[in-house]
Amino acid sequence: MHWIPYKKGGGCMADNVSDFKELVRDIESKKILLPDFQRDFVWKDEEKQKKIVASVLTKMPIGSILLLTSKADEYCSKVIGKNEDLDTSDIKDSVDFLLDGQQRITVLTNVFSDVIHDNCPRVKELVSLSLKRRFFVRIPKWIDVYKGKEEDLFGVRHLAFSLQNPDVDIPDFLSGQILNFIETQTFNANDSKPFNPHTTPTTDIDTFCVSYPEGYLVPLYMLIPLGKKKNAIMKRYIDIVNAIAEGLYKEIYNYYLSLQSYDERQDFIKEILADDPDTLEEIMESSPTMDDPFEGVLEDRKDLWGAALKTYLESCIKNVYLSQIRVGESQRARAIDIYENLNMGGVSLNTFDLIMARVAKVSKKNFLMRLKEDMGKERSYPSSILSAEIKNAMGSILVNQEHNATIQTGSINKEEINSRYIDAFLDVLCLYCNNLSFDPDKYKVDFIKKDQILRLDPTLIDTNTEKVVDALDRALFFFETRCGIRTISEINYNLMLVLVGCIFMKDENYYNSSVHDLLEAWYWSAVFSGEYDKDQNAHMIANLQNMTRRIKGANKDMAWLISMSENVLKMPNFSDKRLLLMDKTNEERYPKPVLRNFICQYLLSKTYTDMFDMTKCVSVFFKDAASLEAHHIIPLGSAKKVGEVAADLRKKNGHICNSPLNFVYITKDANKEISDDPIDVYEKRIQPAAKSALHITSYTANAINTEQKVHDILENRFDMLYGEITGEINNLMQNWR
Repeated sequence: MHWIPYKKGGGCMADNVSDFKELVRDIESKKILLPDFQRDFVWKDEEKQKKIVASVLTKMPIGSILLLTSKADEYCSKVIGKNEDLDTSDIKDSVDFLLDGQQRITVLTNVFSDVIHDNCPRVKELVSLSLKRRFFVRIPKWIDVYKGKEEDLFGVRHLAFSLQNPDVDIPDFLSGQILNFIETQTFNANDSKPFNPHTTPTTDIDTFCVSYPEGYLVPLYMLIPLGKKKNAIMKRYIDIVNAIAEGLYKEIYNYYLSLQSYDERQDFIKEILADDPDTLEEIMESSPTMDDPFEGVLEDRKDLWGAALKTYLESCIKNVYLSQIRVGESQRARAIDIYENLNMGGVSLNTFDLIMARVAKVSKKNFLMRLKEDMGKERSYPSSILSAEIKNAMGSILVNQEHNATIQTGSINKEEINSRYIDAFLDVLCLYCNNLSFDPDKYKVDFIKKDQILRLDPTLIDTNTEKVVDALDRALFFFETRCGIRTISEINYNLMLVLVGCIFMKDENYYNSSVHDLLEAWYWSAVFSGEYDKDQNAHMIANLQNMTRRIKGANKDMAWLISMSENVLKMPNFSDKRLLLMDKTNEERYPKPVLRNFICQYLLSKTYTDMFDMTKCVSVFFKDAASLEAHHIIPLGSAKKVGEVAADLRKKNGHICNSPLNFVYITKDANKEISDDPIDVYEKRIQPAAKSALHITSYTANAINTEQKVHDILENRFDMLYGEITGEINNLMQNWR
């Protein structure tokens, strides 16, 4: 990769790498400003801030920024991180206005420097109180690394930094790993905490950083020292890193001295210096003297380690993977176009905005408010389309008409409409408006594309919005009652919601329980055969055409669905038995996580007795349904080998206990009751009815302590699930063959 540093100037260019120090200096000197038409600062969440810091500290790309070079007085503007407008009358030179990238630049400037706080002498001037966070990298204690309690990202164990060339090397660890080593501390306006940016840096911050209970802290805000306190900050930063290196050195050497025997000490030296055979050989061959050669080696290592750590951290911020687009004043129209493209937020949402603008031509009522009202209106659902089990599970909800599937599935939450719902709404709207006669041949892939949606007649949109909302509510109710779906996000393939919505645009389809049967047969056939794993658009339209033909009676051919059903739990490399039983790991093939969801959802759709409480019926309508958890039926620890840790096995895709066949939704109470009990203990307490419904009758109290035994048990469960699901699909299709 060719590294291009941060550059200033008026042309139009894009850089991949920034000299972030230079960028922060320009923010300090007010050469980069924030135009007042920018959106509010919203990256207030601590975890969100930590994630972008982790990306920088692992030399990962962090997105892009857009700068417009113009006269300072061209726009009302602010200093980055400050909530007050800036008087630019005395700024004669051109400046760069930050059009896009406010969130990440504000966070990173605050993390790696004091610039924002220098520009905001009063805390109330900050654009957000979340900027009162001070960020540190935590270096773990040597003993915790040595004992295996902490990951060794920084070469603490051997006191040899993990990267040979820390100024240019890319680290082996990922952002998720270093995330655990990013710590934050907060300060108040006038407190005396040593990391308060409004205090003079003293040795108090040194003491704070080296006496942290869970390791040592490196203050990241000292990496770009600027302003009047620049020299003091640089000195403190160097002293802190040196003190950390000294602390690690003392930990290692004191542990070495604590070893009682000569052999123990020799073995320890061999362990610590395993990465340097020449030095190790020299020490091993040296004669005992008053001066311990191992101590001298450690002293050298601490100096090298400290220098390497400083070099690495400085290289992380000096060369930030930040794509920069700079546009000159003469091209401001282009800048606006680029801004809009960068901030589309997804085709569907942008399309929806334009749709609202078009409807405004023919309707005075705010379209968004109208849509929300339609989604939230009172609804009633016919019991005739439900199974006896679901009727029982719904109980008074059904009788009292207290349900709204749209709200219950999280399609609208706190006045915000779920983006997946908007996607489905636009697709169903366009498919219906272009095919009011429900002609199967008139359903086209083009009608779920942006350009076709934008061509819709605004009067048609206005007229049919409520109908589409009603159809989607019916579809969501179908997914709740027939497919074990609790929230719209659990519909793994969103176009399935579109298909069902299109079918239920017709009242006679919705009130016909046989149509629900047909749709359910299609759903289980599709998800367990991998029908929608590829080419979703084409498959959905083809399925919709065939479904419509069959319901209308124009064509009784069911070959399309029968063919799909014959691949249920048989589709090679998607749902076949060998794949689900982890018999293809030597081919680097693993089951997709969605299979776990599909199995759990299928069982939930049929309802079942709680594992330990026969009075509880577990279903989508169970009062604690939202908190149901996917649970390893056979615990990971049951088949672990010597030295293996259950937490590590959880991440091991190919471990037999992580097979989708080893999961079921259980209640929090059931999970608490199981706790860490091995299966031969908790199995005895599982209710027979639950065992039967969940197909875990082969899970006995006999020891399950090998992968082969787990494999045999899961194979038995596969056979039972396969028999039940395929039998269920055949029964559902019976009236349609």
